[in-house]
Amino acid sequence: MKRVFVVVSLLILVTTIFVSADALQRIISSGYLSVGMDSAGYMPFEGINSSGKYIGFDVDLATLMAKELGVKLRIVPTRWSGILPSLTSKKFDMIISAMTITPKRAIMVNFSIPYFTVSQKILYNKTVYKNPPTLKELLNDKNLTVAVQMGTTGDYAAKAFFKNARILEFASMDEASMQVAMKKAGIAVGDSTYVGFMVNKYSQLSTTNEKLTNENYGVALRQGEFNLLNWVNTFITYVKASGQWQKLYDKWFNNYKPNS
Repeated sequence: MKRVFVVVSLLILVTTIFVSADALQRIISSGYLSVGMDSAGYMPFEGINSSGKYIGFDVDLATLMAKELGVKLRIVPTRWSGILPSLTSKKFDMIISAMTITPKRAIMVNFSIPYFTVSQKILYNKTVYKNPPTLKELLNDKNLTVAVQMGTTGDYAAKAFFKNARILEFASMDEASMQVAMKKAGIAVGDSTYVGFMVNKYSQLSTTNEKLTNENYGVALRQGEFNLLNWVNTFITYVKASGQWQKLYDKWFNNYKPNS
């Protein structure tokens, strides 16, 4: 009986090794790296310009990754609410879409080492709040409404901090931010990079210095594809050490000017 168990265990181990090895080789053999990204857009990480071309930090990072693999990049726009199930059902090879590494998500997928660090911050309208609202002030506001993108860590942070507020959930962070701009919501909660992007885009919007959370973004891959995961980790380490990551950061977070 023990021998049968050992044989079965070895077969499972061997199968896992071949599956993980095949994931990387399959991408190279196919000539394409397919990457899932939020179809609603999340600038400056991913979006579509006036020419219909995908742009953003994540797009450029995925392009570098495809170049290193010697293949072409294929972006698969996917609704955020279904992006993890789409990965596990093999609609694409990986997710590169400003996805925060969380224990809950790690039940479904494997995450790479972090490629970006952000915090959750508050977005407010300067014509509503003459001075930047403090967290204490907002927590004591019984009529507060908070706009968020559904299913994001901004959504979770808002519900954790503002337990007495009315939470308005939207399909995209753009929609959530517009509620603040149009004074239909008191504040929005989102990633610091995106909040900064909105502040640059709309003159009536601003942000506070307080951080609600600190988070890391990772590349999400299917469980068991360890050879591909190891390669992605090596790639992230390489682009950071070579200065390529910094060039992308400067391009999208220091020099890019969003159109209003």
